[in-house]
Amino acid sequence: MKYLLVLTVFSFFFYQVRALDLKLNGFNYDNRFDLKVNQSKTIKCDVVNNSNTETLIWYRGTQQVDIKPENSLNTSTVCLPAVAPDDNGISFTCLLKSDMTIKRSVQLNVLFEPILSGDTKTITQAGQNVQLTCGFKANPAVAMSWRQNDSIVSFPSRFEQSMSSNTWTLSITKVEMSDTANYTCVAVTASGNVTTLIFELIVGERQPGLPVEAIGGAVVVAFLIICFGLFARRQKIFKQCMKNKHNTAM
Repeated sequence: MKYLLVLTVFSFFFYQVRALDLKLNGFNYDNRFDLKVNQSKTIKCDVVNNSNTETLIWYRGTQQVDIKPENSLNTSTVCLPAVAPDDNGISFTCLLKSDMTIKRSVQLNVLFEPILSGDTKTITQAGQNVQLTCGFKANPAVAMSWRQNDSIVSFPSRFEQSMSSNTWTLSITKVEMSDTANYTCVAVTASGNVTTLIFELIVGERQPGLPVEAIGGAVVVAFLIICFGLFARRQKIFKQCMKNKHNTAM
């Protein structure tokens, strides 16, 4: 009978501990919120099945959020006044202070139109290699392309288009003066919205450099001048050395 009572008490306590849970905006599982840029949002965290007053804490990513003590007991809220593109992918996590293994998280999915950036004017000489780099951010993903003078063209083999996680690059090998043009970086959303940024490329005539033969000839001439100068002063140098040697012997 004694063992049965102990087992019952233990089972009851274990059930109470396991039943303690958290909800974020009514969800008892990790979730994701879709938000538009500048949209506000309030995230509410509630303790569920608690028999005592529990303290809640919040994290934004890896940084703890500073909340008032009265906003931490059993129910707590975090207000997002106006989300920005940089908030995309950020997680907010509510944790039970007495047992931080009990937690719930929500990830922000911030939807925004493409944002394009880059150095929009390049001046170079014919024969040089050039890269036009268009930085982009968008959510959801967009289709990227390049246009020449605002027209869709078939670029020659000297032109190569490439993409990384956040850049769209047009590389041109040995540019020609005829490549002078406006190159438009184009981002198109799934709904058909178009965002553009114009890059101006100016290719001038190749400036003639100093020929290698001329440089080599100048070096040889300079060397011969030095040698002739030393040769012309050989007698003076020799006499000075002999004089020093004679003075030392005395």
